[in-house]
Amino acid sequence: MSDISKSKILIRTPNWLGDLVIATGFINAVLDNFPNSEVDLIIKSGLESLPIKHRGKIIIFDPEICSSGSFGKKLSKENYDTFYVLPPSFSSAWMAFKSKIPNRIGYAGQFRSILLSNAKKNENQSRTEHILKEYINLISPKISFEKYPPILKISKEWIDIKLNSFKYQLPKSFFALSPGASYGPAKQWPINYYRKLAKKINKFFNCKILILGTLKDFAQAEEISSGLDSVNNLCGKTSPEQLLAILSKAILLVSNDSGSMHLMGALQKPQIAIFGSTSPKWTSPINPYSIVINKDIKCSPCFERTCKYKHYECMTKITPELVFSKIQNSLCK
Repeated sequence: MSDISKSKILIRTPNWLGDLVIATGFINAVLDNFPNSEVDLIIKSGLESLPIKHRGKIIIFDPEICSSGSFGKKLSKENYDTFYVLPPSFSSAWMAFKSKIPNRIGYAGQFRSILLSNAKKNENQSRTEHILKEYINLISPKISFEKYPPILKISKEWIDIKLNSFKYQLPKSFFALSPGASYGPAKQWPINYYRKLAKKINKFFNCKILILGTLKDFAQAEEISSGLDSVNNLCGKTSPEQLLAILSKAILLVSNDSGSMHLMGALQKPQIAIFGSTSPKWTSPINPYSIVINKDIKCSPCFERTCKYKHYECMTKITPELVFSKIQNSLCK
């Protein structure tokens, strides 16, 4: 596919950190298949400093300041030809509609069809193919999503700048744990399992461990690190780009299905990704150095925030011993 005429393309990227990282594969596919087009990105406020490749400008959207409709009206003056709408929400399609951009491409659902000029139907059962493939199908189903894995390329200079601004001296070598998952507890491996794993990592590798996440994860990270000199809690102390810089230095990351997981995947570094209520078929890291662990129990994946059966067996049956053995498999070959 090629683009002969010079056009202007706008991409409404997802709001969640993990989905935004996955969308870098879609963005690269657009850049590659429309080489003569300007490609601008709408990115939710707070995530705009991530090193996402584009060929135009970053437009920051803060829903606390401006509504989707008002934001869309402002876009109508920019003479865009095509608007790719990646989030599945009604509000994102409403933004596209108010922009009056001629080609508004996204998926149907949530009464979006009347707002999009090209409302595509997902031909596969929901959440049965990788979400990156869903994104890339908006360009063409003939494009292989394996050709465009999510990638965040960062230089040593970029890393040094972000770490200098962090004002925390990282250990020379360390493992990273990211126990949070903003979607809900059904995506979270038990905190006491993370603590047991931290002890095993320190005993075997004699290495420091950093716990990474948001301020919401701080209390749980304290439970993991309490009384363990080898473990430091950095939850709530990093910006997204500082988090990325720290992960680039880590030996390996253990995490739930989360934004941190996708950042590590985009760095193409060793990681253990633990899945519970969600499906690796849909959101696994596309990373040759990743090991995905999930238990195929009857009720999983349910995609629920909490376990309706109250047992959380999709997570509790993944033992610290199993995860530690996978770490050894990854690093001690």
